[in-house]
Amino acid sequence: MKHQQHVAILGQGYAVPTEIRGNDDPIFDWLKQHSPSGSDLFNGLKYRRVLPQANGVIDIMVQASLNAMQEAGITPDQVDIILGAGSVSDYIAPNNLAVVHQRLGLPAHCRVLPLNSDYTTFQDGLRLATDLVRSGSARHALVTCGNNWTHHVDYHEPVSLAASDGAGAAVVGHSTSPNHFRLVDWDNETQTHWYGAFRMAARPLATGGFSTPLMKLDDKTGQEAFKQFGLTVPGVIVNRLLARHGLSGQDITLIAHQTSLMVQDAWQAAIQPAHYISTLQEYGDMVSSSVPVNLAKCHAEIRTSKLVLLGIGMEMHATALLLDRA
Repeated sequence: MKHQQHVAILGQGYAVPTEIRGNDDPIFDWLKQHSPSGSDLFNGLKYRRVLPQANGVIDIMVQASLNAMQEAGITPDQVDIILGAGSVSDYIAPNNLAVVHQRLGLPAHCRVLPLNSDYTTFQDGLRLATDLVRSGSARHALVTCGNNWTHHVDYHEPVSLAASDGAGAAVVGHSTSPNHFRLVDWDNETQTHWYGAFRMAARPLATGGFSTPLMKLDDKTGQEAFKQFGLTVPGVIVNRLLARHGLSGQDITLIAHQTSLMVQDAWQAAIQPAHYISTLQEYGDMVSSSVPVNLAKCHAEIRTSKLVLLGIGMEMHATALLLDRA
């Protein structure tokens, strides 16, 4: 039977560093000795992946992209736009995504479009890529995310317990295959009164000047945002999204941003998916890259025809995409 052409994910890929950091790593000694407030938020972690240098994020973004293009069966000259981000980039602007463009040998007409929306960069890129291909503005769009946050946390702060590095990518284009996931719908909740509760910013040094940009949960509002927004709102938007299509959690596989077992358990209880894909113990929190890495790594494990990709962002916002294959 011939299937109607639709816009879908043609291929996905990922790459993670080879260096593994366990809970017994000396870098966590200060936190173990002092147990500062908020340490209990980041539980259930066992291992993380760590880049030797921060700018190594470009290497894994390139590898993830090559893997995605190979899976999709396309060559670099067929890519019309690359969306996503390297975070944290070498420069505030331009983003490291430009170097990925160059290293992949993408054509000069291929637009580089960085998205500054951690932790939902992949979901945002996938939605925009779908719209661009559907409208005829692009034949193929490459969505690529990479994160090096092990180099951008303070190891005297609990948030560093989750930090891990990785990169994931996907190619979006036209397909007639029933095996390719296509975007059906999305939902979002944005509560900008939490602005600054989660942030990545340089800090003034006592000796003058500024530090490298560092992830921060605000001392006053960070834990409150984590609990009031992060634990509760994502479940609400996923269930709202599913209800619009007469679905429930039992109809879907869930791939979500992964921070801690506390978060995972809260989302599991609220959504009750048929299958919840997580590599929290193995890979930790890869920020925007967690969803695309798990999509690529665990793609063969997806048994349902419906898939939800879920993430949260630092404004704060929560975004969920509903995909289908049939």
